[in-house]
Amino acid sequence: MEIRSATKKDIDEISKLMLSSFTKPPFKEKDNIKAVKESLNFYFKIGKSFIAVENKEIIGVIIFKTERYWEGEVVVVEDLAVKEEDRDQGVGHKLMLEVEKYAKKNKAKKVSFDTHKKSSAVKFYKEQGYKINQNTVSLSKKIR
Repeated sequence: MEIRSATKKDIDEISKLMLSSFTKPPFKEKDNIKAVKESLNFYFKIGKSFIAVENKEIIGVIIFKTERYWEGEVVVVEDLAVKEEDRDQGVGHKLMLEVEKYAKKNKAKKVSFDTHKKSSAVKFYKEQGYKINQNTVSLSKKIR
């Protein structure tokens, strides 16, 4: 398996992977392929992505950006998706390690992200050494 930076040429394949991952519980996203591609094009402008490739096929992706907080630079992971049949084989772990290397190289103070509280990924993130932040609450409001 190879981990490399994603390019715009990868957007179609990444979009399909993300759509198949995030339309299932607990996320149940209602987006379509066009919306996912638009989102990816946006993140390609403001952030970075790494992909895991095996046999010329993208089997995982991690999308992130760097933000400036009072404490300094923070790498914020927006999405991590691994093909269902390739889970539990270290793909997500290798993608997270690549982001951590990027953060360290760029002198970021930490790596941060949100995920659904019922996601099976919570256990995965804890196994990677991440802790649930007891001091913050994630809030949102739909704007219509």
